Amino acid sequence: MTPTAYMEKQSVSRLCEMFHDERLDYDIRAYAEVELLRRIGGAGLGKKDIHARRLGKASGATGKTD
Repeated sequence: MTPTAYMEKQSVSRLCEMFHDERLDYDIRAYAEVELLRRIGGAGLGKKDIHARRLGKASGATGKTD
């Protein structure tokens, strides 16, 4: 299984854990970061930011500001 395919199967919370776990190899953390950014649309990587992004998607908000 490729690293990309493995990351696609992980939950957002697990990807966050992997991204912040400094014991893991840099490449693994980079794959986790890329997958997080792909899923949450480039929002910040803090737990509050991910939660806020999910709430925005649930309510139909675009997240764009003018």
